[in-house]
Amino acid sequence: MANYSLENMDKFIINTGNILSIKDITKKPNQNLSEELADAINFTFKEFQSNGTSQPQSDQLLVVNRHNDNLKIDEHDLADLKIGFKIFLNKDNQASLAEAVQQALSMLNVDGINDVIITFKQQHSEDKKDNLEQIQNAWRILESLVESDKIKEIGIADVEENTFRALHQWANVKPNIIQINLATCCVVPPSLQDFCKDNDIKLLTHSDPSDILPKSYIEEIFGKPLVLKWALRFLIHVKCRGVLTTKGYLLHFSEV
Repeated sequence: MANYSLENMDKFIINTGNILSIKDITKKPNQNLSEELADAINFTFKEFQSNGTSQPQSDQLLVVNRHNDNLKIDEHDLADLKIGFKIFLNKDNQASLAEAVQQALSMLNVDGINDVIITFKQQHSEDKKDNLEQIQNAWRILESLVESDKIKEIGIADVEENTFRALHQWANVKPNIIQINLATCCVVPPSLQDFCKDNDIKLLTHSDPSDILPKSYIEEIFGKPLVLKWALRFLIHVKCRGVLTTKGYLLHFSEV
């Protein structure tokens, strides 16, 4: 991995563009998510240093883009596409969640998308419990985005069944999706399956790690410690064929 000079960059967003167009990544189908992210970041910076673009914003936040992100959105009518986000949050910062969604909508140049799933970085502890207040703080942002027609469906990943039931009961806009990591839950509880069926909730599985880009990866990439405030993965499918045409990441880093 390469190191990058960041003397004048105390906070920045990396937009990997469509990583399905990067052969160095697609030829490694067995990579885990952290390895895929590290490769995508390195490739993005390499192309950026050659002929990429940056978009400084009013708050001095720099967005680093590839020159040709190849998102493939313009190749189809928006009505024919299913666009979804999964947002990895490190804390219950409502501003971070709102920023992540707005940055992604702006980058894709769309007014709204189909679904958003949120997940929180979990602490490694045997007595670790879900923080319902933390989840509710984030959920209020998602509800406002649904009410403004920017998102159609909202969901959450990696929470206990009791937490999910409590969220469902509390929420004004009910969760449409729950994601379960089969690495930590080998068998989905029948009671959760029944609850989802009774309430028309999509029960999905995934294999994403809680810590998608560990500190060791960040320091190796950038040559110094940085904080990953949030990461967002965007996926675009062609509805009629179920074909994935675009996959990429936005990541917000800041000084420790």
